[in-house]
Amino acid sequence: MPFRDLSLVVGGVLFVAGFAASQPAIASVGLVIIVLGWVGRYWSRHLFDRVTLRRTPAETRVFIGEKVPLNVELTNRKPLPLPWYEWRLGLSEHLVVDGEHLAAAAVPGQKWLVRRGALGWYQRHDWTFTLAPDERGYHQVGTAIIRSGDLLGAYPRSIEDDEREHLVVFPRVFSMEDMGLPSERPFGERKGGNRVFEDPLRIAGLREYRPGDPLRRIDWKATARSGDLRSRVYEPSATQQLYLLVNIDTMEHAWEGYLRDELERIVSVSASLCVWAAGARYAVGLLANGAFPDADRPMRLPPSRSRDQVSRLLEALAVIQPLTMGDLAGAIQRESGKLPQGSTLVVVCSLMPPPLAGVLARLHDEGHHVFVIATSGRVRESVPPGIAMREVGGVFQRAEVLR
Repeated sequence: MPFRDLSLVVGGVLFVAGFAASQPAIASVGLVIIVLGWVGRYWSRHLFDRVTLRRTPAETRVFIGEKVPLNVELTNRKPLPLPWYEWRLGLSEHLVVDGEHLAAAAVPGQKWLVRRGALGWYQRHDWTFTLAPDERGYHQVGTAIIRSGDLLGAYPRSIEDDEREHLVVFPRVFSMEDMGLPSERPFGERKGGNRVFEDPLRIAGLREYRPGDPLRRIDWKATARSGDLRSRVYEPSATQQLYLLVNIDTMEHAWEGYLRDELERIVSVSASLCVWAAGARYAVGLLANGAFPDADRPMRLPPSRSRDQVSRLLEALAVIQPLTMGDLAGAIQRESGKLPQGSTLVVVCSLMPPPLAGVLARLHDEGHHVFVIATSGRVRESVPPGIAMREVGGVFQRAEVLR
């Protein structure tokens, strides 16, 4: 039995003994011990009733180096005060807090932001911190631990608040010139000039089935009504589509680990291409053998020119981790039937294993316009014949020289 619980027994014994021996002083001491013990236990039991700790970042999506205000609010909405408190807020190790020295945490990749003080009844304390993320990613703000106790400190308590916020830090974005790539026709000329393709989302009508029509063109309801095969006719579309195929593997085998600098280069180059393509009025899509947090499938964002497509693409690239969801070749094979006809397929990679080279060769033979952006010299000898390639340089090349 802890001493603080034993004190109630001692107080009861002193009170009974003092009363029996007609010693008011002893009985009074016993009564005081009992009252203080009861008050302390009650106070401790209800310390965190209607106590909340809110943390709200001003932005949830930022670029590296941007300053992000973080508002923290500790509120006590009851007549029982907190004589003292200490709260600890867990932050990702890549979230630097201006002017603060963060305490070490037992959880890998996390540090504690700590504050101490006292909070009266119906009182609120507010803090504003400035976060400066120094690395792209999906960074956590939370969880939190709050500690406090009764007035005498005999019954300390703590609670854990599992509420979490997240800050998505976009990868670095460079211009095409900064990466050593031409901003005009970076993926080469296409035979036949600017071709016009059919838009499968805009149906113009129906016609009789012709040998060679793909099954997805057949309108089965119209076929059932007429008794003859009917094929859809689509309206033409001049929208250019760019599908980024991103291989995040930097080593041939998963057990070899990964090369951090090369992975960051792959992500940054892919993000830069997304921004450039959107500015050039491409419908941009993404397929990568990485995964979203808490997901078990490769990333896939179909080509789109919607207003928020660039943000969605940058967010997807921001959360990429070294862990891959299979190889890119397998992901492309599963999605090959959904690859838009007439689109430009741009492969970003620092490594091209034979299965990936084989899939790209097949796509090229099927008439797709395939182009490779290499982020390392290891790709040069692996590109299939007939597929054009460019190797990034510029800021990346200078960074290698400085190292």
